[in-house]
Amino acid sequence: MTWYGFRMSVARRLRRHWALLAVCAAFLVAGALALDDYRTLDAKPQRLIGNAALDYLAGDGERAFGSLANAHDRYYGAVVEAPLVLLERALGLTAGSARAKHISLHLFFLAGGVCCYLLALRLFNNRLLALVAMVLFLLHPRIYANSFFNSKDVPFLVMFMVSLWLMHRAFRRETLGAFILCG
Repeated sequence: MTWYGFRMSVARRLRRHWALLAVCAAFLVAGALALDDYRTLDAKPQRLIGNAALDYLAGDGERAFGSLANAHDRYYGAVVEAPLVLLERALGLTAGSARAKHISLHLFFLAGGVCCYLLALRLFNNRLLALVAMVLFLLHPRIYANSFFNSKDVPFLVMFMVSLWLMHRAFRRETLGAFILCG
């Protein structure tokens, strides 16, 4: 495919899914406006888990185990926390600044909403119904509030939505590559 053909294909898809782009833009603006309204008591323990995981990966296992030995949440995983702490360190943010974490988690949640849209579009072959499904997914009050700070449940929900979409896609295409991606 030539560069021109690729550009035309992208432009055609953007025109076809303009409502999806508009809803995503609206949720980005709403998320930016509501960013400072959500706080949690888990921030410090979760950050401790992320720091301990990064210390362990850096080869300082004794310090990592020492900091987690008496922590209340020591059994929670660090799959999400470690990259968030790494992002915080890369941006040079202070420990009290949770904005990067809130933004990252909320963007991840919006990506899950897009996967919800894609799954509903594949299931029902109706863009309006897919858009309604995405908006209902994103507007659930409890989940929307948690999308800013909950680094345990919301990533699980999003990855479940991604896996459902990939599974449906794999069983529709029935190709080895689709099943590998699903796996």
